[in-house]
Amino acid sequence: MIAVVAATLLIGCNPSRQDEKLLSSEGYQIGETVYVCGCPMMCCNSLSRDPDGRCLCNMPLRKGTISKIQDHIIIVTVFGREKVIFLKNR
Repeated sequence: MIAVVAATLLIGCNPSRQDEKLLSSEGYQIGETVYVCGCPMMCCNSLSRDPDGRCLCNMPLRKGTISKIQDHIIIVTVFGREKVIFLKNR
């Protein structure tokens, strides 16, 4: 069972799936509710205002609140933890 979960996480977080369009921080505000990738790793930058759907690594989106916006980074608080969303390639 553990092997299946580990394999799913590794396959789902394939770096080649990072070919998503880059986001812009324009239009987002601190305190706004957004939905981000629900995977335990920081493998994708999925950010949406739509609660339905899945991120690029096929995990359900989780509800969070934007806690900080600076330069090309949005920090979203999800269940008391911060998730960093990079808006431009690092």
